[in-house]
Amino acid sequence: MLCVFLIASTVYAGYLYPEQIHLSWTENEGEMRAMWVTYLPVSSVISYRPILCNSIANPTEWTNIQGSSISFNEGQTITRIQYIHTGVITGLNENCYYEYSVGDGLFWSDIYVFSGRTPDYSAPFNTKEVEMIIIGDWGTGHNGVYTKHLLSQESKIRDFDGILHVGDFAYDLHNENGRVGDRWLNIIEPIATSFAYMTLPGNHEGHKNFTHYKTRFNMPLNEANNGTSYFYSFDMGPAHFIMMNTEVYFDDSNVTAITQMNWLLDDLNKANNNRELRPWLIVLSHHPLYCSVNWELPLLQSNGDCGPDAVMLQKNLDDVFYKNGVDLYFQAHVHNYEREAAIYKNLTVPSEYDGPNIHIGPKAPIYITNGNAGNYEGHNDPTSPTPQDWAQFWSNDYGYGRLIVYNNTHLYYEHYSSPDVSCMDHVWVIKTQNRYNS
Repeated sequence: MLCVFLIASTVYAGYLYPEQIHLSWTENEGEMRAMWVTYLPVSSVISYRPILCNSIANPTEWTNIQGSSISFNEGQTITRIQYIHTGVITGLNENCYYEYSVGDGLFWSDIYVFSGRTPDYSAPFNTKEVEMIIIGDWGTGHNGVYTKHLLSQESKIRDFDGILHVGDFAYDLHNENGRVGDRWLNIIEPIATSFAYMTLPGNHEGHKNFTHYKTRFNMPLNEANNGTSYFYSFDMGPAHFIMMNTEVYFDDSNVTAITQMNWLLDDLNKANNNRELRPWLIVLSHHPLYCSVNWELPLLQSNGDCGPDAVMLQKNLDDVFYKNGVDLYFQAHVHNYEREAAIYKNLTVPSEYDGPNIHIGPKAPIYITNGNAGNYEGHNDPTSPTPQDWAQFWSNDYGYGRLIVYNNTHLYYEHYSSPDVSCMDHVWVIKTQNRYNS
């Protein structure tokens, strides 16, 4: 009888312990949001304190803040209720690290640590360099394990500011009545508990009007996105980052596309009025505008990713990006890695100088496909044996990238091979003016 009681108690406690913990920045500077899941309705509490501060010799007392929770039926064929908790830590100092734990006051998570640096929306210009991990199309299963292991190890030995996931999570968040999404969020937990995990939707999030995506992730609010986490932007150091949703162009209704475009044009206008302070303008979204795929393979002959779909996106966005001086566009969806030259109207636009791994004074956006983190679909998008002349480098290996904005003039990007634990490609982009087409 005692054994039965202990087993029952252990199972019951398992429903109370936090899991799927992940961080994200908010629309306000100096804030970090934590989200987590339990399977019974309990209180939402974050306990935190600053450590390793320039101005604080020893850790201070713990501060508890109350969050909130919602119930979410993640099942499709059966009812599976989970409780998603959210809390926001405010007043962060960018010169501090913080340790924190989440729970209900009795059942707590492990203690994690994150940096107090957040986007600086209204703060004076920050001259510190910015480092971001950029990743796309990452799922559960053995194909994504290489990336998980390498990124987990790298996050322990090399600091960065945040992670930008360019759509397609878990494959899919709603599969197996939500269990696939649960597993994937637990897989990324060792990374997403220490760094802001910033997201945008891909086609694999579209199930039932993006319900799982909108519920499991909270991104910065703005007047246009209505809290959907579809599109937003943030400033950090010398760069302005725009996270947008290209799924709207594949929807029969164009209402959201119009809303996003109005927001995008306004956001680009504001960014261009600030190019002296933040000269780098970087856009990320899921679907590619320019990419190469081997169309001779029967599997891909009906696939329009790099053909009709890309042409449609070019008609909607090519002029917008070029006329507003966008520097880089990171895309995913195609399950490979490909780096392009500066492109406009499907033509290579020469820079003041172009080398195999450097562009000095580019005159159009540079496009980088980053959709090779690994998922059950595997390497189903091999590059063409006769790629376009703007294709600079391509690989079917699994991996992810690191973007470093050093200052107002120098930016560096490197892409890793997860299986080989090595850098497969890199490129320098060097500005000679704050904005081309100015």
